[in-house]
Amino acid sequence: MRDDYTSELGHGLKWAYLLGIVGALLAPVFYVIYISFNEFGFGARIYVFTVDWYRVVLGDKMLVASLEWTIYLALAAVATAVPMGLLSAKLYKKTRYKVAIVTLMLAPLFVPADIMASSLLVFFRHLNGIFELIGEALGWAWLTHWFELGFFTALVGQILYTLPYAFVVILITMSRYHPQQTEAARSCGATAWQAFWHVEFPQIRAGVFSACAFVVILSFNEATRTALLKGGFDTFSNVLVSQMLNVGMSEESYAMAGIMSIGAMTVIGSILIYTLVRSERLEREARAKAEPVMST
Repeated sequence: MRDDYTSELGHGLKWAYLLGIVGALLAPVFYVIYISFNEFGFGARIYVFTVDWYRVVLGDKMLVASLEWTIYLALAAVATAVPMGLLSAKLYKKTRYKVAIVTLMLAPLFVPADIMASSLLVFFRHLNGIFELIGEALGWAWLTHWFELGFFTALVGQILYTLPYAFVVILITMSRYHPQQTEAARSCGATAWQAFWHVEFPQIRAGVFSACAFVVILSFNEATRTALLKGGFDTFSNVLVSQMLNVGMSEESYAMAGIMSIGAMTVIGSILIYTLVRSERLEREARAKAEPVMST
């Protein structure tokens, strides 16, 4: 999209600059995809194109299991962090102590990942020990395993990591919403839930969905907190980090990384193309509706 005051050269240079930045950021990803199609893997002098690694990648039970756990964690993080971010954003809009709310919500971002993970690890170990003592004293065996390292503790670490981002994204979208619309809906007899679902949510839906996308991306890429809090299972990021530190990534790992990268870029690219096409269509319709008015 371009207005009448922008030159063709300037418009082309802006697009070239944008594509150059995106290309530089995605260069490592494209290189991993390039390696994933090499029969001899990373570091080989000879490059022979093959898709065999993509055929056998599902046979690597460790990679498949780690990907499954990653998906479970991402879904659980979305189901918890996004509603919490939405409620926090609504509280921010209503309270007088806005600085305090923002400070509390963004505070986890200023704590390094390894320090946060170590603190949570110590906290859960001591908390689990306290519950074990209480369970032994009362004869309640079901209290002894509540806070052992596992899925729940890893999820807590990911919520602390992703919640600030979900809060900020939703809050930015809510800044365009006027609370008077909710008051008008309530005055017409709508309940609080009906006013939110039918009036407010359609206007902040883009922010909520964007927060979901942010949480999924952050959850898939998170490694430090999950590595210290996950207990007896592995996530995809932890498997890749472990392989790189010990024996190096296997050809199946490159193929799995390629599948995830190609899939993510396909989904995001499709959304962007759909958005551009839809916005162009809406703009043409708006111009068509405005022409008779302008001509009169």
